[in-house]
Amino acid sequence: MSIFDTTIYGNTLHQWCVALLYLIGAFAIAKTTFWFIRKFVKRLASKTKTRLDDILVNMFEEPFVFAIVLFGSYLAINHLTLPDVITAWASKIYTFLVIINVTWFIARTVTSLMDNYLRPKMQQSNSMDKQVYPILYKMMASIIWGIGVVMALNNAGYDITAMIAGLGIGGLALAMAAQDSVSNFFGGFTIFTDHPFKVGDRITINGYSGTVYEIGMRSFRLKTLEGTEIVIPNSQVTNSIIENISRAPAKKIVLELGLTYDTPPAKMQEAQKILKEIAKDNVDVNDDYATYFLTFGDFSLGIRFIYYIRKDADKLQVQNDMNMEILRRFNEAGLDFAFPSQTIYMGNS
Repeated sequence: MSIFDTTIYGNTLHQWCVALLYLIGAFAIAKTTFWFIRKFVKRLASKTKTRLDDILVNMFEEPFVFAIVLFGSYLAINHLTLPDVITAWASKIYTFLVIINVTWFIARTVTSLMDNYLRPKMQQSNSMDKQVYPILYKMMASIIWGIGVVMALNNAGYDITAMIAGLGIGGLALAMAAQDSVSNFFGGFTIFTDHPFKVGDRITINGYSGTVYEIGMRSFRLKTLEGTEIVIPNSQVTNSIIENISRAPAKKIVLELGLTYDTPPAKMQEAQKILKEIAKDNVDVNDDYATYFLTFGDFSLGIRFIYYIRKDADKLQVQNDMNMEILRRFNEAGLDFAFPSQTIYMGNS
């Protein structure tokens, strides 16, 4: 009697060795296949002009390797004589994993096609399409995986109807726990339907001001002038007053200037003329600028200068350029800015 004829848990040592060889062989083939795809197939696909072969490689790569492992496991288990309970459980697990692997393949196929064909078209479209794509991507992946998991559980012998009915018992508690998530979801839905703002807009909400640079299903993110990031739940959108600064046709600037009291009327007129010339010469300033001599202040003669910066211009940079030019031109013209001062007259009683 050979040592390989020794029986261990209902199977000869020879059967156990063959089953083990199936497993080892499957893992070895899977590892080699994965290496070959990464090393050669992907490199060849990247050299072609079409993107279809790259998509196919990405679709098949990991699910195909996992399928090899599953097939080796199937051969190993079927080579052994196992108790009915273990065989039944192994069959359920195997069925579940096969369907999950097929789902994985389908999900990779759909998302790869979306990334390579749908996404470029949406990126070339308007800003709302760019914002919708990440949500559409996640939604498609979630739907595919949801259907796949339900089918896997159903084919593995689980009663999905009973499971759903069981979930209904705790539905109220689940709804209470998920009310914030639901509010955020509907807030996100409001953003995409009502369009209060889009990525790239500068907004103010609940005292926070910044540029919107990401909109998600749960929250959106602002980048402030200081460079900090603010994450705001989407639910705030439906309950807050939002000021969309970027929607204004132009950015209004009101500049108060004060000249000294010894400035003669002719110089005041010259100051107003200089301000209009500066506004006219700046390509980022609209034509509807104005200057007014409005006040006799406590220590200065007040001029109000109103101008509008074009919507697509950098507001802070334009203000900087305008102020520098005003300072330079006023100095050249001998116009003096006033500063707080008092003159005290003293006399003999």
